[in-house]
Amino acid sequence: MTQLTINIEDQAILPHLKKILKAINGVSIAKVSKKKNSIELALEDVKEGRIERFDSAKEAFKSLGI
Repeated sequence: MTQLTINIEDQAILPHLKKILKAINGVSIAKVSKKKNSIELALEDVKEGRIERFDSAKEAFKSLGI
């Protein structure tokens, strides 16, 4: 399978372009999913409040069962 990447400046033509491409036999539109890196995931955890604070490293290790 051959892939072609197209950059579109005018978002308004995107629905029309998708309709045209879908009408062509043998052409499909792949969905792009952006994977988040570790920093983005960590910042999301902080934003959502999924963090724990400890007064010392000893306390943190105890919480982890180490």
